[in-house]
Amino acid sequence: MAAIFEFHDDLSNLLRPRWRNINPLVQTVTRRASIKDVIESFGLPHTEIGKIELEGREVDFTFSVADNQFFRILPVPVPWDVTEKSLLRPDPLTKIRFIVDVNVGRLARYLRMVGLDVLYNSDWNDEEITAMIVQAKRIVLTRDFGLLKRKQVEFGRYVRSDKPAEQLNEIITLFGLREKLKPFSRCLDCNSLLETVDKKDVLPRLEPLTRKYYNTFSICAACDKVYWAGSHIEEMRQFFPQF
Repeated sequence: MAAIFEFHDDLSNLLRPRWRNINPLVQTVTRRASIKDVIESFGLPHTEIGKIELEGREVDFTFSVADNQFFRILPVPVPWDVTEKSLLRPDPLTKIRFIVDVNVGRLARYLRMVGLDVLYNSDWNDEEITAMIVQAKRIVLTRDFGLLKRKQVEFGRYVRSDKPAEQLNEIITLFGLREKLKPFSRCLDCNSLLETVDKKDVLPRLEPLTRKYYNTFSICAACDKVYWAGSHIEEMRQFFPQF
């Protein structure tokens, strides 16, 4: 006897190659296992799942799979409100904050550029990232299936695109952030909020052309880096004119 799993939208694309073109997927039930464990055995991280339905009713990740059961596996909704309680995630986040791993490292800079709270260090490994989200809950952004399958990771996203500009649009759309962005309000290096500073207070640190052509400046109170409407802003606006 077997159980049947139907994957909706693009979830089947995230399964292991041997199952990617089979939908619905029929699996023999040989042992007692949770629906979460069974789904992840197909390669799909639990972070990508928004709802699991069995014969019209929702079940949570701990539900035990048995013979003759038909499951519908649905993705997280778009936009995904991670501050709202759900059956699969009864302990929602209080705010939207991210942590990015080295697989999508350039995305961290873009997210900070639009004002989002993002932790990133290219030296962090999966264990260190996991420890940090246990201490202070954050949404994990990665292209590493293994990291997303860790039980401590409740909120995460397997970033679909491999292009940073597309990745940024993907995350903004998924989490419904377009109206909440505060471009150029964070330090691109350390993630701290910037403060407005008088030009005269940073004048000795400026190059001659910067002194001549720019009058509005910000400074990072944490790492003391000075910012102005220079090339990094023009770079951002090439990809995102709305900023």
